[in-house]
Amino acid sequence: MQFSPSGAPRSRRMVPFVLVCAVHVLVISMLSTTLQRSKETVIPPIMVSLTAETVAEPKPLPAVPPPKLPPLPRQEPIVPPPIVIAQPLEGAITLPPPTSAVEPLAEAAPTSPPAPPREQQAENKPVTPPRSDAAFLNNPAPVYPSVSRRLKEEGRVLFDVYILPDGSVGEIRLKRSSGHPRLDDAALAAVRQWRYVPAKRGDEPIPYWYVQPIDFALTS
Repeated sequence: MQFSPSGAPRSRRMVPFVLVCAVHVLVISMLSTTLQRSKETVIPPIMVSLTAETVAEPKPLPAVPPPKLPPLPRQEPIVPPPIVIAQPLEGAITLPPPTSAVEPLAEAAPTSPPAPPREQQAENKPVTPPRSDAAFLNNPAPVYPSVSRRLKEEGRVLFDVYILPDGSVGEIRLKRSSGHPRLDDAALAAVRQWRYVPAKRGDEPIPYWYVQPIDFALTS
């Protein structure tokens, strides 16, 4: 190995030289880049103004007539073929027309109408209203109140009396008052104890609503 007079090796003396060369190259590249940027020209933007004349209105499209369709072909009416009736051949055997297997029904003998039911027969019979004036009933007359006699109270009372089939009184309703409560009460007490000849439909006793009048009159 050779050594320099200063005693340092040769490679170490070459380091400063390499650094100086690198700095020069960097400076030269920077200067060239700056010169190129300065030579670039800036182009200003172009402003385009639109006016009413420059914008053209779209022209309307011409009307297109509808296409004409060809006429439909005329169809001839279909005529059905004629019906041909074959004539019987000579010597052909003709069969008699078929007869119905159902024989006509014999006329039924007239029958008498059915008899009406017993209920309908009973309704068709006349109704006899009840009676309270029969001598064998012994119905007592109403008691004339003494106060009504003294005050000379008179009048007619009407009752709706429901008479049962055995002749007894089932229900009594005041139909019309005499105008004096004492006379109405006296008539009601008497009719409650009465017995009647019941109403009948034909010969059968039936229940019946009967209007019973009671008169109160003073004799002079």
